[in-house]
Amino acid sequence: MAIMKQILTIVAVICAAHCAQADAPSNYYASLVGKTGQELKTAVRDLTVHHTVLSYNSLWKYYPETDAYPDNPNQVWDMYSNNTYYFNSNNDAVSGMNKEHSFPKSWWGGTKNDAYSDLHHLIPADAKANSARSNWPFGEVSSSNWDNGLSKRGTPRSGQGGGATYVFEPADQYKGDFARIYFYMVSCYQDLNWKTTYMLTNNDWRTLNQWSIDLLLRWAREDPVSEKEKTRNDAIARYQNNRNPFVDNPELMEYIWGSMVGTAWDGSGTVNPDPDPDPQPTDVATLISPTQGTILEFGDVALGDSATLTLYVRGEKFSKPLTLKCYLNNYKMFDLSTTSIDTASLNSLTGYPLRVTYHPTTLGEHKAKILFSGGGMSSSVGIQLHANCVESTAPELPGDINGDGVIDIMDVNTIINSMLGKIEPYDDCDVNEDGNIDVVDVNSVINAMLGK
Repeated sequence: MAIMKQILTIVAVICAAHCAQADAPSNYYASLVGKTGQELKTAVRDLTVHHTVLSYNSLWKYYPETDAYPDNPNQVWDMYSNNTYYFNSNNDAVSGMNKEHSFPKSWWGGTKNDAYSDLHHLIPADAKANSARSNWPFGEVSSSNWDNGLSKRGTPRSGQGGGATYVFEPADQYKGDFARIYFYMVSCYQDLNWKTTYMLTNNDWRTLNQWSIDLLLRWAREDPVSEKEKTRNDAIARYQNNRNPFVDNPELMEYIWGSMVGTAWDGSGTVNPDPDPDPQPTDVATLISPTQGTILEFGDVALGDSATLTLYVRGEKFSKPLTLKCYLNNYKMFDLSTTSIDTASLNSLTGYPLRVTYHPTTLGEHKAKILFSGGGMSSSVGIQLHANCVESTAPELPGDINGDGVIDIMDVNTIINSMLGKIEPYDDCDVNEDGNIDVVDVNSVINAMLGK
């Protein structure tokens, strides 16, 4: 039986590598080919780190596309609990749920950097499960002290936890999902300085420490890429303009941390490199990002205000400048920082940071398109712009700690209980985001209750 289980595990890994390929554009991963080890991991960083940074407050607008059940698109797909939640018509926060940093923000100090609002690791989660998870590392529980029927928290198995008192164990069907999210995060943001090192290290290019590598590799092998992950990856790419390479190419983890370390990745989608891959055209200009159908979503912008998003335009084999044009519908409300991008910027690893500004002049929904053409491409590429102009409103006050949609004494009690050690502290209790949960956070919630 043990031998049969090992065979089935190997088959699952190979099947995942061959079959679970999401819809990455042609040549998207060309910059990774031929690289190994640290150089390969850094190439993943260079490919993913320059993306459109979304507003943290707007993330509920994207969850209906990234985290909904395919057979019931009104229901939130919660990977932390079996509770049933539904999206509301205004794409506002769902009562009883949080926007969970599955890779805790406190691990890098909570700074509001690009990682802070990166959809690849931000998931809608049951507020109580989020509270139980706190900032504890993922791991396998030896003895649980909290269990909701899907996830559990407790003391770690021997060799796990990295010194943490507790670990949080997700359900088996999501362990691979979280492993591939972590591979993405420690590659895309490998240059961050880690404040909490349960699973991380600042002294090794692999970023993950050894027990974490062993755990996450096993989770990813035993739980191959699912349709849920591929759908989520495609949806995030439409708005954030970058992908999780470990979903598109699950075998990449083996070349950086696993069984293929020391071997150059060739992009063949297998753990057995093809010595003679099919040659690719060398003289055709290709726009790697953005791709056809990408959406720049500005969300709600008050009349009289403006909003700017950055779109990284990157390609290869460009011998002539790329031409840009904003057109259709309400195009006069959108400005581009340039209408022509030079070849050096296009062909660089980072690409050209195109700034797109929305400055509404009337209330309502506004749309436009950007057309990318020329430069030696065989066809043009179009992306969509979408925004909504609303009346100016008072800024939303922080303080809904328990996710019930109301700022009240229950939120104050939650912070006080976390200060007294009666419950495990978690990120949302740090209202003013200074890295401490203290009386200043209590005052912030009370002021919010009083309308101050």
